[in-house]
Amino acid sequence: MISLKKIWHRGDHRIGIFFPYDAYDTSMKKKLKSLNARFSKSKSCWYISYSKKAYHQFKQDFDTYDISIDKTINTDKASAEKRHTLPISQKAELQSEKTKPLHSAHKSEYQIDPRLKLKVLDNVGKYWVLQCQYVSKYVKKLKKVKGVYWNSHHKVYMVYRHPEAKKNVEKIFGVPLFGDDYLIKDNHEEKLRIEIFVYKEDTRYMLIKFSNNYRLIDCLKRLSYSVYSKTKDAYLLPATPEMNEALQLHTDALGVDIESHLPKKYLKKSNFINSKSKKISSTRQYILDLVPEHAKPCVEDMVDMLMAMNYSSSTLKNYSNAFINFLKYYNYKDPEEFTKKDVVKYLAYYTEMGLSSSSGHLVVNALKFYFKNVKEWDEDMSFMKMPRPKKEKKLPTVLSESECERIFEAVNQPKHKLLLLMAYGAGLRVSEVCQLRWRDIDEEKHQIMIKSGKGKKDRLVMLPYSIVEYIKIYRSLYDTKDYVFEGRVKGEPYSTASAGSVMRKAVKKANIDKKVGIHALRHSFATHLLESGTDIRFIQKFLGHNSIKTTTIYTHVSKGSHSKIQSPLDRLKNKNKEIN
Repeated sequence: MISLKKIWHRGDHRIGIFFPYDAYDTSMKKKLKSLNARFSKSKSCWYISYSKKAYHQFKQDFDTYDISIDKTINTDKASAEKRHTLPISQKAELQSEKTKPLHSAHKSEYQIDPRLKLKVLDNVGKYWVLQCQYVSKYVKKLKKVKGVYWNSHHKVYMVYRHPEAKKNVEKIFGVPLFGDDYLIKDNHEEKLRIEIFVYKEDTRYMLIKFSNNYRLIDCLKRLSYSVYSKTKDAYLLPATPEMNEALQLHTDALGVDIESHLPKKYLKKSNFINSKSKKISSTRQYILDLVPEHAKPCVEDMVDMLMAMNYSSSTLKNYSNAFINFLKYYNYKDPEEFTKKDVVKYLAYYTEMGLSSSSGHLVVNALKFYFKNVKEWDEDMSFMKMPRPKKEKKLPTVLSESECERIFEAVNQPKHKLLLLMAYGAGLRVSEVCQLRWRDIDEEKHQIMIKSGKGKKDRLVMLPYSIVEYIKIYRSLYDTKDYVFEGRVKGEPYSTASAGSVMRKAVKKANIDKKVGIHALRHSFATHLLESGTDIRFIQKFLGHNSIKTTTIYTHVSKGSHSKIQSPLDRLKNKNKEIN
C-alpha cells in the first residue's frame, strides 16, 4: 500500500510518497528514480514536485500498486497560509504524529515569528531538540548560548537539558518551549540494569542485555572488544574474568544493577579475544544480521568457508555483501536453483543501474567462490564460465605538490595533520595508516614495517626524515601506547571513515576543486616519485603491488617526457606569431 500526502518541504509543497520499508525493492527503486523522486530524511519519505504532470506520471508508473491519498490535510492555499501564522502549540496539532513535538507547554497566547516554523522534537539523550528555519536575527543569538549546538546531519539545534540553557533559549523566542525534564533528574530517577547471559552461538562471548539509557549505552560502546548484535539487541563481550571485572568497574559510577545468569566456570582467561579475532567476529555478526532467518544457512556456509581459508575481514565483508545482494535480488531463493542465466540477468541489472565494472567483478568473484568452494560445482564448467564486465581504464586522480602542501597547511589539529603526512610521505593505504603501531616505526633506520597489508603481505616503506621531529612532538601530546592513531575508545585504532572525513574537510578548507579522497595522497606519492626519476621497481615495492603492471598506471598521469611534447596547434599559433 502506497500513501500520498501533501507535504511542505524545502520551501515548497511536494507530493510525499509513503510506503512500508519491506515494499522498497529493486522495481520500486527504478520507478522512483524514473520520476526524479528524492528522499527526505526529515520527512522519512520520497517526494516529487506538486504538479498535475508529476501526479499523473506517478499514477501511470505505479498502476499495479494500491494507492491511497491522505485528504486530511487541507490543500487550500488560504488554509495553508493560515497554518503558517498559527501559534506553535496550535500548529503542532496539525502535524503528523511523527513530527509532533514532545512538549507543547507554551500556550496559544504566545506568538512566534511564522518564518521560524519552530518545532520541539523528541529528546535525544541529554539534549532537547529544536527545529526551525534559518532566520538571521534568532540564529545569531542561538549560537551565543552556552549548551546549544547545531547538528548539521539532522538540521536541528541540540539544547543541553539544563535550567540555564532553557532560560536563555526561551528568552530568545519569547515563549516557554521545554519541560522541566532536566538531565540531573534522569540521574536520580532512572534505575539502570544489566543482565548477563550465555551466548550460545559462540561461548567465548557473554551476551549483555541492558536498560535503554544513552549513558549506559555509551559506556558499553567504549568497552574494549564490545560488539553490538542487532538481531539480539544486545552487546557481546569476551567471557573472561577481566572483562567481567571491567564491566562492573565502568558501570559502577552509574549505579547499575548487574544480574548474572552465567553458569560456574563460564568465564575463562582462554576466552580472551585478540584484535584479529574481534575484527573477524564483529564482521561475521554484521553479515548474519543482514539476512532473514531462512537465508542464514547458505550465507553462514560461505562465511565459514572464507574464514577457514583465512581471507581478510574486508574480503569476508565484500564477498558476503555481494552474495547477499545477489540472493536478495531473487528473494533469497535456494542457491541450488540458480543458473548461469540468472547471473547474466543480475549483471545486466548492475550495468543498467550504472554501477562500476569493479562491482560486477566482485559479484562474479563472490559467486564463483561460493559455487566452487562451498557447493563444489567443479564439474559444471559452463556455470563457472560467467561473463565478466569489461573494465574501465580509469586514471587515478593526482594532486600536485603545491596542492598537497595547501592541504597540510589547512589542518591545524596535530593528530589529523600527522595522519595525512604519513599517508602521503610513506604512500600508505588508509587502513595501513589507521592500523599503524608504534613498534612498527623504526626512527633510526627511517623505516616503517607494514604488517598484514593488502593480500596479507608485509613490506618495508620509507619514513620521511622531515616527519621524525613531528612524530616526537605528537607523541608528547598524545599518550598512546599501542596504535599511533587511537579512536574514541582508548586502545582501539582510528577508524578509516574518520580519516576520510579529515581529508575531505582539509580539501574543502584548502579550496581545492577536485573530487579526491585520502587515497589520492597515495596516488600523489607514487606519481611525484616517478616524476623525480625514481625507478618504477622501487615504487612498486613501496606500494606493495604484486605486478609491475599495476604500478605503470602512474606513468600515464606523471608529467614525464610527454610534457615536453608540443601540440601541433601550439606550433601553428607560434608560427603565425613569427610571420606577423
